[in-house]
Amino acid sequence: MKNNYILLFLIIILIFSTSFSNASKININKNEIQNNTNFTEKTNVDSLSKFKNPCDKDILYPLSTNPVIVEKGKNFDIIIKTNSFDNIFVYISTAYEPVVDEIDLLVNNVEEINDEYHLNVFVPFDTPNELYNLTVIIQRDNNYKTYSRPRAVNVVEKIDDDFNFIHITDLHAGDPRGFLESIRETLGFRSIKKCIEEINLLKPDFVLISGDLVFGQIYPFEYNCEYKKCFEIIQMFDVPTYVSPGNHDGYRRILEDGLVFWQKYFGPLYYSFDYGDYHFQSINSYDMPALMRFTFLFIPLNWGGSISDSQLSWIEDDLEENTDKNMTFMFMHHNPIWDTKSDSLIKMGYKNRRNLLDLIDEYNVDIVLAGHVHYDSVNTVNDTIYITTTTPESEIRVEDGYWGYRLVEIEDDEIKSFNYKDPKYSIPSYQIGYEHVSPFEIKITNNLDEDITAHVKFVVPRGFYLVQYGYQEGYRNNHVLSEIYAYATIEANSEKNIKIIEIFIE
Repeated sequence: MKNNYILLFLIIILIFSTSFSNASKININKNEIQNNTNFTEKTNVDSLSKFKNPCDKDILYPLSTNPVIVEKGKNFDIIIKTNSFDNIFVYISTAYEPVVDEIDLLVNNVEEINDEYHLNVFVPFDTPNELYNLTVIIQRDNNYKTYSRPRAVNVVEKIDDDFNFIHITDLHAGDPRGFLESIRETLGFRSIKKCIEEINLLKPDFVLISGDLVFGQIYPFEYNCEYKKCFEIIQMFDVPTYVSPGNHDGYRRILEDGLVFWQKYFGPLYYSFDYGDYHFQSINSYDMPALMRFTFLFIPLNWGGSISDSQLSWIEDDLEENTDKNMTFMFMHHNPIWDTKSDSLIKMGYKNRRNLLDLIDEYNVDIVLAGHVHYDSVNTVNDTIYITTTTPESEIRVEDGYWGYRLVEIEDDEIKSFNYKDPKYSIPSYQIGYEHVSPFEIKITNNLDEDITAHVKFVVPRGFYLVQYGYQEGYRNNHVLSEIYAYATIEANSEKNIKIIEIFIE
């Protein structure tokens, strides 16, 4: 494996030298819409340049990787770190879309707590269901300062007991081991982007990403490149994303500490959030001192699991505070049912593993989601389901393995499903196809052995349209464009063309 890293060293540098230009600004032109069948794909990820520093420390919550999901007509909290101010204004704007809605939020209350300002804001009842960027404007005297976070607020009609989410892990942006599986699909992060495209089609309520988002193990100053690129890739999700760190995200290299980059780009190392009456904990299972995370060249001292005493205490307190929730979920990189002593040059075991398992038992955690091993696994221990999901891009370590991601479905306060196929398998990628036949027609191919509901978006000249072979679920207009949102059921091992029919063009 060491020889593979050396041989692929120059290739991985080449990949990064050619892959950072994909977030350029798109100029919207009506003639281009009518003649370019790939217009929607081109405009899906708009420029990050509007966020002068998308990783700033001024807005502490919500974040692109720890967003808020809120019902229209409800309130949510914002935490900012800034100096005193005279006035404050908040608005949300449609994330990375050619048709942009800007919606002012009413600031109900401002409270200063430990040098931070906690804002409670109200979402208007007529806000369209959508994923939004968050902007806070601070006025002090006659000066204004603007802070923004992309993809930080998701407005929905209703949060209830029927929902689903995707678990994906081990993205490994920059990992050369993917070449051993498919050079063509690893170049330009194609396999990761393909998974994101498929997940956007399935349109889960949110996505959990449990570690090893980057690689961080080959060349000097690698984290500086990979974290920036991974942040851009995550912006391609059309649904809210929550993340937790893995060992590859946190190596301590010469002049670089991966966990410092993590906090700069993705936020806290561990946290929790609620989706209605369901509680989720994001755990840092690579929580050890910098010396224990040290990596020399491409050889790490430890790459196994660890939970610090302070984090363990936080986990217990957080579980204790949320015993009234319908269900509790944890997601982390290292599955705690397995020790990781073999993942250490000094044979360091998984610190606090058994203490964590005791807390999981005591507080009746329903599902624990993990990655790290690059294959699918499902185990039930004391009524808790421990799920491990494969990778979407890196090496595959078992004979029956493949690249993929996992759909978890909850219905009426019960776990409906978590396997694509029993007893353990996740959804294999490259089985769902998406093709723009024209600006008014999209072909969806489903090679899976089960039906799917595919959600698509048309970007067309402003006008009135009907959806054919599917159902409309929303639309938005500006003075030039209309965005039509539609969905359809695609039966197993079949394909369907979803069309929109022009009534008239304004």
